[in-house]
Amino acid sequence: MGQIVYTNYWLNRLSDVKKEHGSYETEEEAIAGITAWWDLHSEDYPHAQFNRTQSGALEVIYDDENHYYRIEKRTIESGLPSKKYRLRKAGEIEALRFKHSLHEEAYLFDELAEPLRDRLVTAMADSKKLQAYIYDENGCPIKKIIEK
Repeated sequence: MGQIVYTNYWLNRLSDVKKEHGSYETEEEAIAGITAWWDLHSEDYPHAQFNRTQSGALEVIYDDENHYYRIEKRTIESGLPSKKYRLRKAGEIEALRFKHSLHEEAYLFDELAEPLRDRLVTAMADSKKLQAYIYDENGCPIKKIIEK
């Protein structure tokens, strides 16, 4: 017996790209994840359209018809990823910065201001995924950390 979740996907009709953003317990949390992502990127779409498809998915058309979000209800066998995280110690942060040759404008999740971390938790809903990226000063992911 599985758990019902609502998963956010970002889709691009032109290039046929589909990227998973996160999974949530409720559709409302999934919508909050989308708006948190927009907030992180300083984007505002007051005229976004919320359209229910025949399959029951919710599509969020926010800029043009070629780029949209889709929230799909699905069943997973394991539980949702944890949103709780443990901040790294100063020595761990310094070691990771050195290991990955991070410049001054690049930040680990642990170095971001708390409000940015909170928005990222809402947007991505997975603490392991959050700590696997390097961010800019506004909390936007720059690139994934590649472990050697």
